[in-house]
Amino acid sequence: MFGIYSNKRLTENERAILHLNPDDYEWYMVVLGQVFKDHRFFQVREDIELPQKDDDGVVLMMEGGDPIYFKTLNGDLTDEETEAIYETCSFLEEKFDRPIKAYILCRASSTVCVSKCNTCRGNIRIYFNFLGTDDGEEIIERLEAKLKNNEKFNVEDSFDHILLPYSGYKNKEDFEEKYRHYMDCINSYVEANEGGS
Repeated sequence: MFGIYSNKRLTENERAILHLNPDDYEWYMVVLGQVFKDHRFFQVREDIELPQKDDDGVVLMMEGGDPIYFKTLNGDLTDEETEAIYETCSFLEEKFDRPIKAYILCRASSTVCVSKCNTCRGNIRIYFNFLGTDDGEEIIERLEAKLKNNEKFNVEDSFDHILLPYSGYKNKEDFEEKYRHYMDCINSYVEANEGGS
């Protein structure tokens, strides 16, 4: 039962450079373990249609039967976004007849009102979390150097890559420019290696 996954979180080129060519199950494992400190096994339940059609969230059935609603927050947390999260959690609470936790992964640039962090409404608890680092630029430089030297990514490099879009930085514009260049390098690296094989 555990280990059902899709491949939406990582591109084919990203998987090709990462240690052991991970799928989305590993992507979720890294995020849940590193950011939310939840190391349980789980199943991604993509068969459950959520109320909002444009929702990038998924339902994770955790070991022990706890349903978790997981989603990424790419922009600021608005009142509308908060209500949409509660609406989805209420839907899941009714569907599973269990208390619901939501894990919301925020980008470093997201503005989240402190009063909304780790909020609770009835049997619904929402955890907003982000990486409290400012070393995004350094991580990009290290990973890009490995690509340029044709070095394989190890487990730590792969974790850093998965978490990179959510890493903090010293300068937003510098980070975004380096990140775009790094992703272009990944695509060039994979294309060059496929052409040579």
